Parts: sequence; structure tokens; C-alpha cells
Amino acid sequence: MTHPSIFHLPPEVTRVILGGESSIDLGGLNIPDHRSARGFARNYGYDLAIPAQKAHVVRVFGDAMEFLGTFILEGKADAIPLEIRELRDPEDLIVWASLRPQDAVSRWACVVLRVMHTLFHIDHNVNLRYLKDIQAQVFHPYDRFLVAREDGRWLLRGDYEVPLVAVERKQNKDRASMLLKMLHKPENVAETIYDQIGIRFVAEDRLGVLLVIRFLLDHHVLMPTHIKPSRSRNLLLNMEALQSWMEELPPGYQVPLSGSPEREAICARLVPKSRTGGGNPFMSQDYAAVQFTVRTLIRLPNPAVTALKRVSEDLGAAEAARVRIPELIQEQEEFTFFFAHEVQVMEPSGFQSTRTGPASHGEYKQRQRDAARRRVLKGIRSEEAPC
Repeated sequence: MTHPSIFHLPPEVTRVILGGESSIDLGGLNIPDHRSARGFARNYGYDLAIPAQKAHVVRVFGDAMEFLGTFILEGKADAIPLEIRELRDPEDLIVWASLRPQDAVSRWACVVLRVMHTLFHIDHNVNLRYLKDIQAQVFHPYDRFLVAREDGRWLLRGDYEVPLVAVERKQNKDRASMLLKMLHKPENVAETIYDQIGIRFVAEDRLGVLLVIRFLLDHHVLMPTHIKPSRSRNLLLNMEALQSWMEELPPGYQVPLSGSPEREAICARLVPKSRTGGGNPFMSQDYAAVQFTVRTLIRLPNPAVTALKRVSEDLGAAEAARVRIPELIQEQEEFTFFFAHEVQVMEPSGFQSTRTGPASHGEYKQRQRDAARRRVLKGIRSEEAPC
């Protein structure tokens, strides 16, 4: 039996499967014709012979073009070749992205497919379908102890109290923000975005940061068993100095009041000798916080319960009981999964830096946008490597 020549291996093998690179960083596809394009699309997850599935692909193409025009090209969408702007058959994109040597249409097909691929991962992230219910369950343990004060500040109130300067919640990333973030992440999948939901506590000072964390631990809001270790960042506290200070504390030590000389001296002692961006290339050196990612076990009703309840209402109580609808509802198991959310604890000067200057959210997003633009437009702009 003879075998077709399989060497040299394509970059899909050498760079992605063996080399660990992301598929969106490849220079193109290797799909020779429309028949192969249909097979590629079908195994990707979309049978283009099924109208509903093809319609979804077409919608995602439109969303990708809008994103490119607004966020990547900043209003200069006419830079995209007319053939692509007037696309009628999604299979064409796959074939065009496989052309060798590449021309402008082929390079822009690569660009559009990079964005479409990322959007598919967002659209099919099951967590996003239940985000409202997830948010409620994530924030509930914190809300039980948060008390708003008349001066606009907050308290954590439970077995004891911890004053707060501010509390902020991140309810959700919009689709464009998620797309920008994913386009610069090596994994390029929505499951790796850990800050779709988050909460930020602004303590009175560095010692206050430790008090906030201790309060959350004492009241079982913060569960160390559910922390994702690789996501913890301490850009605020000198751990050696903290350990040394704690070893000196007498039994029954009482934390000094905010603003007292003793407390200010403690906070000065806890300042780290040096700081880095904590592994995030887009984080400013001016950003300072304790940041960690916590998993929360989410419990949602089985989707079948909603359908069964509607059937029960349509049938009426007697008929529903006769066909055992109530029993069927009771038999449905909960839909349970762990969902990761981000917690930040910082002091006032660090909080203020997030409003203005290099550490501000706006500057952070601009650095993300620049990185996404460089990655998506490979081979289009002269300063980038060929697609």
C-alpha cells in the first residue's frame, strides 16, 4: 500500500499541535477548494448546508466586519477589499485564506477569520447565557456584609467592622471588550477570561487591605479552597516585612486607628521594595493591588424544568398530575458548575491611579487595543510580519 506524501508538515502541525502556538497566528489555511471548505466548516462546528447554521456564520461575519471597522481600523473599513465587504458565501473566505501566493484579498480573509473565530468562542460560551443569574449568586455572599454609609463610603459589617473607601463591581464585559481581550490572549478562548464578573474593595491603607481580606476569610466569603493559584497577584505588600511584623505582635494585639502614627509606620513598613506588572503585559507599573481569582459553585435549575412547568400550566393541575409532570420536575437535577470571578483589594492611592495616568482603565484598554490590532492585521500593515 502506498501513502501520499505527507512531508513537509504544514504549520498547523509544526506550530500549533507541536509548537503550542495559537491557530489565529498562522499565516493562512490549507483548504484547496469549496468541497474541502465545506468539510472544514462542518468539522469546525457549522454545517453550511443547514440554513440556520449558515445564517449564524453570516451574522458573525457581519459582526466581525463591524468590529474591524470600528475598533481595529477606526472608521476606515473601506481599506478592506470590496470582494470581502460584499461577501455572499462564507466558504469563499476559507478558500481565499488558503491562496498561495497571498494577495490582498487572501490577507484580509485571514484578518476576518481571526475575528470570526474569536467571536464563535464568545457566542458559544455557555456561562454567558446565564450571566445574570451567575452575577446574583457571585455577589450575594459579599452583599450580605456590605453596608453603605451616609458619607458615600462603605463598611464590611459582620462579627466586626472594616471601613472601606469604595466598592466597585464589574458586572460583565460587553462583547467588544471580550473580543479585544481574547484577541491578544494566547489561548484565544472565552473560558480563559476570568474577570467577566469582579469586585473591587478600596481599603483605608495597606493595613486595611489585610483587614478586608481577613474579614472575608473569617466570614467564609473568601474560600481559600476555591482560589485559582496561578491568578493571584500581590503588587501591594512586602511579604517578608509582613511576616516579620506579625512575628513581633503581642497576644491580643489591637489594630491602631486609621491615620495614627503607629498605623502609618506599619503601612510604610509593608511597602514592597520593587514591583512588576504581575505577569500581565498590559498592566502599568503604577498599578498596585492584591488581586486573586475565586471560583464560586453556581446552582441553576435544569433547563428542562422551565419547559415542564409550561406544559403543566397548559395541561392544568389535574391532567399534569395524571401524567406525572410534578414528579418529573422533582427528578430534574440542578445544573451546577464553578464560575471564576476576580477580586481586587487596594488602598486609595492605587485606586486613584486607576482613574488617571498610565494605570487608568482607559490607558489599559488602549494597550489592549494596540496589541489586538497588531495581531489581527498581520500581513496587512507594513510594520507587521507577513501573514
